[in-house]
Amino acid sequence: MTDDQTRRTSGVAVFERAAICTDLTQSSASVVACAGALGELGIREAVLIHVIDVRSAALSDVPHGNVFERQARLLEEAGIAVTVDAGLGYPAYEIETIADRHRADVIVIGSHRSGLFPEAFSGSTSSDVVRISTRPVLVVALEILGSPEQSRTVCSRLLASALFLTDLSSRSEVAARYLLSLARTGLRSVDLVHVVPLGERSPADRAREAADRLGVLAVDLEVAGAEARVCVVHGRPVAVATDRVRSGSYSLVLVAPHEQPPGLPALDSVTNAVIKNTEAPVLVIPPRCQRSPGA
Repeated sequence: MTDDQTRRTSGVAVFERAAICTDLTQSSASVVACAGALGELGIREAVLIHVIDVRSAALSDVPHGNVFERQARLLEEAGIAVTVDAGLGYPAYEIETIADRHRADVIVIGSHRSGLFPEAFSGSTSSDVVRISTRPVLVVALEILGSPEQSRTVCSRLLASALFLTDLSSRSEVAARYLLSLARTGLRSVDLVHVVPLGERSPADRAREAADRLGVLAVDLEVAGAEARVCVVHGRPVAVATDRVRSGSYSLVLVAPHEQPPGLPALDSVTNAVIKNTEAPVLVIPPRCQRSPGA
């Protein structure tokens, strides 16, 4: 047994139960197949969720059982126990309600970079789920996944190389706990990136402080089994994030957005840039998430 396999079998699972969102199309079948490849994260149970938007509901929106069955079979073939649950309501809120009902540890949702489902109150449903969720959300770009077979390949490599974009806030500290849990589960390498914004007062002092704090996290990650690299740069956070995720060097990106004030987009500018520009799945630790991994 390899060291990675030992960590995956002996460590505490990052996630055990997943809520997987589907609109019962071929595109969402790729999301389902992707979720089915996430056994490395500890997922053993899943609820497959389909929501009919109450604002545009029609008879044709009623879920087709055979489609549900086919998508559930994709998960069962991956060794995941599946239940299905459909709801009528405002999609993001209904997804969160169903995830609560089934005690899900993570929500998996696809995005066309404008949303898997019809638009909700403040933009796409995927961004609204991130805004209101009390648990982590794994966002996968449908344009990248391709067929279910290709999706399995993309998501089976999730723990190869991660990027953690951190502003060293209390939100990032919550995300760091998930990162450490991923390292104990089998994450092989991670880049810890902090941007000191242009125009910041005492930029050299800020950079040293950031390097020191990230150095402590890097040591903890190394102890947990992951190679960790610290990178502190001066620049524009959105530009740095965009350049990093476009590099194609990462199998997973981890972000912890702040809660946006009323009237602003659901996602902050860095998180929005990451989701729009990366080919890797994005693990988002939402503003309302105070959970600990494995809890």
